[in-house]
Amino acid sequence: MMKTRVSLSIDEEVLKKVDGLVDGLFVRSRSDAVERILKEYVASMKNAVILAGGDPKAMEIKEEGAIRPLVKIGNKTLIEDTILKAKEAGFHNFYIIGRQKVLSKIYDVLGTGKKIDATINYVEEKESLGSAKTLELIKNEIKGDFLIIPADHFFNFDLKKIYKFHKETGGVCTFGIHTQTNFPFNKGIVEMDGGKIIKYHEKPKKPKTFLANTFVGFMNEKVFDYIPPGKINWSLQENVFPKLAKDGLMHGYPVSGEWVNVHTKEDVELVKKILKSQRV
Repeated sequence: MMKTRVSLSIDEEVLKKVDGLVDGLFVRSRSDAVERILKEYVASMKNAVILAGGDPKAMEIKEEGAIRPLVKIGNKTLIEDTILKAKEAGFHNFYIIGRQKVLSKIYDVLGTGKKIDATINYVEEKESLGSAKTLELIKNEIKGDFLIIPADHFFNFDLKKIYKFHKETGGVCTFGIHTQTNFPFNKGIVEMDGGKIIKYHEKPKKPKTFLANTFVGFMNEKVFDYIPPGKINWSLQENVFPKLAKDGLMHGYPVSGEWVNVHTKEDVELVKKILKSQRV
């Protein structure tokens, strides 16, 4: 791992405590102690993961001249809208995972996140092995709970309420569950018992409910226990979620409001229409 030399001004009393961590065995130097403290601090921050993996060509909306996360909705891009909503819920440290071509385009717009008062980390996906393997790329970066949102989703429901419910249940993951009946069933459909998801079906041909998983919600680091190591195709929707539901570790929080999976020009126009109606 490449390291960069930096100069820091530290209060003398704080420095004494830092030096007290140096034991010559596990912590060999002052700089080693500072690095460990910073790593632990970053790991404890409220983290959000934005999934932008997969084939960059498949993410393009040609009529918009942009990839899905960067389509303009009002005066900002879709991904900026997502990040601002996550920040309102208290999440400020972001990991955006995707192919190099996608990340480069997003970086050109967001940079390090400084202009929107956020910290953005870019994690490159070398090959497409499924959404679970995409998520696994930040396994060593995150501890505890984290927010997860696909890069091409627009939503306007309350993340704080979902997070509160997630903390109360103590499960591995909790997603916003939409109950409107006008969505095509090319989505994840769930069966529930109270707030617990007991069965998960990805794009079922004959859905048993109208309860759709928005894929916007929260996970715990224990989700990585459900992703086998090595080079294997593994999907959150097809492999991980059904197993979590079977084990009683997946929960759903009913949400109202708009939710659009932005894949086409028509989807972009729908989002613009929603935003316009909210301003009236």
